[in-house]
Amino acid sequence: MADSDIESRAASPDAAKGNRICLDELPDEILIQIFGHLSEVGNTWDEDDPLRLGSLPYHQADLELLPCTGLRGYPFLAQVCRKWRRLLSTPIAQTLCWRKATVDFGHELVTSIHTPLRWSNQRPTRDEYETAFQQTSISAAKVLGFLRSLGPVVQSLTFSNSEGYDGEEGEYISLSDKHDFGPSHLGFAIAMLANTLTELRLYRCNDLVVSDQGLLGLLPLLPHLRVLGVEGLRSRVSAAVVAPLGDLRKLDTLVLSGAQYRSGDWTVGLDGLPHSWSRLTGLTRLELRGHQQLLDLPGWFAAALKGLRVLDVSSCSSLALGQLSHMTQLEVLVLQHLNLAHALPTAAEMAALLAAGGHWSSRTLPDLTPLARSLRSLSLSCNRLGLLPEWLPKMTRLEHLDLSYNKDLHIRAPLTGLAALPHLVLLDFRHVHVVEKTAYWPEAKCVTMQHLTKLVNVLKRRQPQPRVLLEM
Repeated sequence: MADSDIESRAASPDAAKGNRICLDELPDEILIQIFGHLSEVGNTWDEDDPLRLGSLPYHQADLELLPCTGLRGYPFLAQVCRKWRRLLSTPIAQTLCWRKATVDFGHELVTSIHTPLRWSNQRPTRDEYETAFQQTSISAAKVLGFLRSLGPVVQSLTFSNSEGYDGEEGEYISLSDKHDFGPSHLGFAIAMLANTLTELRLYRCNDLVVSDQGLLGLLPLLPHLRVLGVEGLRSRVSAAVVAPLGDLRKLDTLVLSGAQYRSGDWTVGLDGLPHSWSRLTGLTRLELRGHQQLLDLPGWFAAALKGLRVLDVSSCSSLALGQLSHMTQLEVLVLQHLNLAHALPTAAEMAALLAAGGHWSSRTLPDLTPLARSLRSLSLSCNRLGLLPEWLPKMTRLEHLDLSYNKDLHIRAPLTGLAALPHLVLLDFRHVHVVEKTAYWPEAKCVTMQHLTKLVNVLKRRQPQPRVLLEM
């Protein structure tokens, strides 16, 4: 149906005489601008992020932002009429619409299944869908052909879900036998786009990265690369494998994250940071989430990466945090899922915490006062903080403070220090001091919520008013 001469109209001819406009009647320049806006629409909608946390400068522990498929999210756009197909193939449209390209293998498979136009507005039956699923596969040659057609314009490239994807009902659907795209094809794609590519992201593509660990050694062949993201690693990775990344001298953002596993029986991620990374002096953002083998930040780390402004070491469950006090230039620090307490308790504090039904962690949060002059965002979400760190009121530049999901957090005194922070934009106290469901809150829970409520009332008088997230 790609050559169909079906006319695309937003309304009937009679209705078009009124206030409605037929898309086909718009000038080519306007249509191309519309396509350009469509290519920027992401995959996160208001119902996915009702609290508008996706725009924060750090990764949210309970919010997953999927890669944007761009125009690939509109599978019938080029099939509706010849005029649209012609416009989408013009150099000006390609330059505007394909600076960012995403190959989402799960999305491509589902799109291929729904290619018949009769299914564009009518869902197939379960049997029809299963039959089409069995008969459909993704060709590596077609993926490379698509990328070759975009070669002169594409600057940002994302591959996602090559091993599988989450279905509509949350079930995992394997793609192990549904495509023949492998590490060699990825290497070929990198070579084709070497002169234009400034951003490369691999999201849930463990098979493309780890099955041929020499692939990362090709990345220094991308002379203009500024952003590299490899997320969802499901295997152990040695420091030697990622050492070639130290030759990406123009890199300013590096994201390497391991897949999240609830069980401690499966260890994933890096076992150390190679010394070659000390040459990444232009790095401003480093996200190292979920590396359970990573024990410490090397001695050269703080001195060599002086330009670093954003650091995320969430879910690095064995990582020592002593180096953080030397990184006084940091503006965003993310320490989620580290099982941190803020200090060793006194006997009285321990007794009070245990009486409230809490638990104490042996890992302690270091004093971050040396970062007070620069730190704007601090996330301590999903830890085991029983009490608030006493140095928090000293962090006078803070705009975002995330203490959510600290289920043992007991606030026993007025939060006058936090209320006085002059630059606050967001305070997140969701799921703190969680107690078993009973008819009445225990006294400790009542005290915690009382102080949080007073904090909200004080901040209401500010203009502009900071946001405080909490659950009553």
